[in-house]
Amino acid sequence: MLRAIREKAPVPLLAFDFKGDLAGFTGTRQDASSLGDAFEAEVIEPPRMPIPLDVLSINARDEIGIAEAASRFRESFARLKGSRLGDRQRTALHEAASRALRSESPCELHHIRDALSSVYAEHEMREDGAISTMDEICRFPLFQPTLSPAEFFQKSWIIKLPPNVAEDSRTIVVNLLLDALDQYLNSLVDAQSSADGARGLRILCMVDEAHQILGTKLPSLSRLIRMSRSKGGAIMLVSQSPDDFQGEDDDFLDQMGLVAAFSTNAKPGSAARVLGKGVNLTTLQTGQAYIRRRNDPSARKIKAW
Repeated sequence: MLRAIREKAPVPLLAFDFKGDLAGFTGTRQDASSLGDAFEAEVIEPPRMPIPLDVLSINARDEIGIAEAASRFRESFARLKGSRLGDRQRTALHEAASRALRSESPCELHHIRDALSSVYAEHEMREDGAISTMDEICRFPLFQPTLSPAEFFQKSWIIKLPPNVAEDSRTIVVNLLLDALDQYLNSLVDAQSSADGARGLRILCMVDEAHQILGTKLPSLSRLIRMSRSKGGAIMLVSQSPDDFQGEDDDFLDQMGLVAAFSTNAKPGSAARVLGKGVNLTTLQTGQAYIRRRNDPSARKIKAW
């Protein structure tokens, strides 16, 4: 599907690769039909290669803009495993992010870490999980503020985050990149529409092995699913089974423009919630799938190959 879109128009791609096979490299050989080749994508593998994006860039540097950006960072940080924040931690992290965003341009993760240490010292708070997690995600240079969001999202990127990358690093990279994409897209005017009402595409975002982030209720992912369509964004989530979507709310699922599922042993309830009643994915043959478009009353069985 992605290659077919690229053949029609030079739409850029942002892809998250949790297995390390989207770029098409097998040993020393590159598959000429790979996704990376089709999109002329640059492959980035943090932390060995920092992502060249000013990921904490903000459009409005007034007090409201800074406070909103600090809140977004806090919510992205709070989704890290084991980083459930108490009231004092939430307040301290927001204060630290606000200080760093106000005083540093470009602002980087280590600026927030340093500000957080200062806030803890000023309020005589003992170091805790928030401090240690900030230290962990700042252990490696995950981002380098080389490109603005407008420059970065005009190009195609494959972000490799295989299992050997620390979980906190993988999660904060995805969270902050999706937040930056959300802020960038929603700052644009609506994309132009064709005579049949179809929106022009500005960027494709694809998350392979999406169960890695599903269920975290990441605000930026929900906003991208719900709102990016009018701005020219398309979000593709690829995962093992409809079971992986059971942590998402119904509104999130209703806003997905096209759902396709091949043979799987998914629980009947999960399959019905995503595709509608009467769907049995265990009976599908090779190449068959159920698909459901947004607003369709029920799914239909198709032969994909």
